[in-house]
Amino acid sequence: MPKVELQNIAPIMFGLMLAMFLASLDQTIVATCLTAMANDLGGWKLLPWIISAYLIASTAMTPIYGRLSDLYGRRHMLLISIALFVIGSAACALANSMELLIAARVLQGIGGGGLRSIAQIVIADIIPPRHRGRYQGYLSTNFLVSTALGPVLGGFFAEHLSWTWAFWINLPLGAIAFVVIDRQLRPLSLPVKQARIDWLGALFILLATIPLMLGISRVEEEGGWLNANVIVPILIGLAFTVVLVLVELRTVDPMIPMHLFANRIFSLGNVAIFIPSMTMTAYIVMLPLYYQIVLKMPADVAGLHLIALTGGMATGSFICGSAIARLGRARIFPIIGGLSAATLCLLIAWFGLGRSVWFDIVAIALLGASIGWQINPMLVIVQNGLEIRDMATGVGGMTFFRSLAGAFGVAVFSTFLISWLTAGAITIPGHEKLGADPGIALMRGDATRLFSASEAEAYRSILEHGFSAIFILGAVLSIAAALCMVFIKERPLRAGSGPL
Repeated sequence: MPKVELQNIAPIMFGLMLAMFLASLDQTIVATCLTAMANDLGGWKLLPWIISAYLIASTAMTPIYGRLSDLYGRRHMLLISIALFVIGSAACALANSMELLIAARVLQGIGGGGLRSIAQIVIADIIPPRHRGRYQGYLSTNFLVSTALGPVLGGFFAEHLSWTWAFWINLPLGAIAFVVIDRQLRPLSLPVKQARIDWLGALFILLATIPLMLGISRVEEEGGWLNANVIVPILIGLAFTVVLVLVELRTVDPMIPMHLFANRIFSLGNVAIFIPSMTMTAYIVMLPLYYQIVLKMPADVAGLHLIALTGGMATGSFICGSAIARLGRARIFPIIGGLSAATLCLLIAWFGLGRSVWFDIVAIALLGASIGWQINPMLVIVQNGLEIRDMATGVGGMTFFRSLAGAFGVAVFSTFLISWLTAGAITIPGHEKLGADPGIALMRGDATRLFSASEAEAYRSILEHGFSAIFILGAVLSIAAALCMVFIKERPLRAGSGPL
């Protein structure tokens, strides 16, 4: 890409952030509309697929878009992604059955996979690694705001207008993003490369990713990993992953170049990004549950505690990015972030939440900031360690692993919590009233009404200890992420942009 003047970066960033805002918003906006959708369209059993269909499709397409943007240009592929996303949104709003709505969500997800990955690639193209941390901070803030705003908007539309507005809202925003990106990226477009598309590689990416995501998304629903509906799809996905590797090793222009994984910065860096991405998503889901189930707070009040977490992440990412730009080095920040996150997780596990409002706000905000110090600099470190020719596929791969980490994190943490609750519940006389799955029954929050006051208090104690245990798990994972950095050598950040 030609050099981008400083005054031209702002409008480009606006278009890219709007595109990523749409993709992130649609992951959460439907969460508070699900009941209204089912009441209107029927098909209650298919309800989880409204979220899963989008998540699976967007994740599966992420690495494919990276390679296609190399062949056909960033602007063209980003505009195609926006168009597919907007068409899918309109189809969702017009759907008159649950089956059609799910099919439209797949189309939305196919477009959404390109919005996040190509936007990240463009930033890697135009922003030098030394200054990229600051702009990654902007993107982190954008992602967290859209993620937190989604359920609020969805609930408002479902309550006061119609659930279809959760999809109609994407049309004007998508149109603005389309126009801005078309105008701002047109002067920066690279010549289209003459190369064959690795259709076989793309096929096996889909065949590997879809069953993997399907199995992982069913873990909580099926009550654990040891269920055929979980194990079989995961094994199928892993089998196709092996085939994918063999195919890509023999392909001249592979969709995913296997030599990337021989790059220690890329391979270990993705592990170091995967772990805090897991914990971030898990805590976004688990914290409101704790306040609702254990402390009996209403859903809207419980959701407000996420502001401390997401606000901390955004603030930490921005501060870290500014520090990286000044120092020209980034390796120390994920180490500090990992150790800080581990310490805070242990403090929260020891003292517990709900005893002091100020302790909760400060501890959760600092935990969010620590996670921001892990993820944001790692994105810069990995991008700085990529060869120019591998930038698009490498960034697309990072986005893919982060999406996979989100689904994996919720599955791992929820399974861990349910197993802990089950082990504790069966030690209390009369636990048979909870049914065959006492851990899942306790997670519903109202199961303790079946017991006397003393028994209910015992189960409440088990719930408190269970949620403390997931913070201990988070501490262990945070230390593991920091240890990954021991094996990654410091490399001064380039002062020039990506593929210039």
